[in-house]
Amino acid sequence: MEIKRIIISRTDKIGDLVLSIPSFYMLRKMYPQAEITVLVRKYNYEIVKNLPYINRVIKIDDYRQKDLIEKIKHFKADVFIALYNDSFVSKLAKSSKAPWKIGPISKLSSIFTYNKGIRQKRSLSVKNEAEYNLDLVKKLDPELFEKEYEINSSIFLEERHKKSAEVFMTENNIKGKVLVINPFMGGSAKNISDEDYSELIKGIKEKLPDLNIIITCHISEDERGEKIVESIGKDKVFLFANGGDLLNLAAIISKSHLYLGGSTGPTHIAASMKRSIVAVYPNKKTQHPVRWGTFGWSDIDYIIPDENNPAEDYSHKYFDSYNNEVKNTIIDIVLKKLEEKEAVI
Repeated sequence: MEIKRIIISRTDKIGDLVLSIPSFYMLRKMYPQAEITVLVRKYNYEIVKNLPYINRVIKIDDYRQKDLIEKIKHFKADVFIALYNDSFVSKLAKSSKAPWKIGPISKLSSIFTYNKGIRQKRSLSVKNEAEYNLDLVKKLDPELFEKEYEINSSIFLEERHKKSAEVFMTENNIKGKVLVINPFMGGSAKNISDEDYSELIKGIKEKLPDLNIIITCHISEDERGEKIVESIGKDKVFLFANGGDLLNLAAIISKSHLYLGGSTGPTHIAASMKRSIVAVYPNKKTQHPVRWGTFGWSDIDYIIPDENNPAEDYSHKYFDSYNNEVKNTIIDIVLKKLEEKEAVI
């Protein structure tokens, strides 16, 4: 079958979306003449819109369900690929009437939706999420996939995003080495507490008083961010509370010599921006770096506070196992990685 039109869907969180970019890229490599449409949530729109090899991006939040279903019908897609499945994505896949409907097979309903589905058992977490996604793309043509295989997870900034970061750096007179820290997460994995981040940053500043530290967050979390800055009580600690495009945050991260954060979307953005990373991850299989670590980027050190604690309670939001030893380990790694970096980005 000649493949002219492809719809690929990834309609969940930021990190999941970034780990889907290698799949978008591979579809373009495999089918250079195809029209590729990506379905996303609106908060991920800017990332995908700026990928030069994608023809169309649809924010599913902008439509009533019945209207989007009608719209999908009219695309007359040859292929519908769901990298993430829920009941609504299943409806979209069915309504596409694509001859090839590819998606993860987990529940009985997905068996009847995806005629070329794959039973992946992602909960076993034996490979990275990006690899699970790529396996679905490979289903289209394994031989062509192997021939064209290339990892590419890059995201692209516009001049307005770069300008936003430059203005922030200039207004705050930020010169020299920069550590960007994203302390807040949506709750899909364990993290350290705001107070722990405060103490961690104090420890780093004691060793490197002239280091510029930018704490990033969404504008909705600016009060928490301000409290952390105030509790540190040191010079050259700044807050970037992003109320604009997600790529404004990416532009700030691009100005860093080192990025520190948990298992969250900005950490994957940092990997896409080719930044050096220190990341705090849980040992739990479904939250572990094996499944949810960065993909296609090796300049990252994972800190796993509960690695030797089989009694860790994962119903708790913050690590039971985080202590001064873990804090000092993070500080040592941060100092070592910063030593290796030139002062100019």
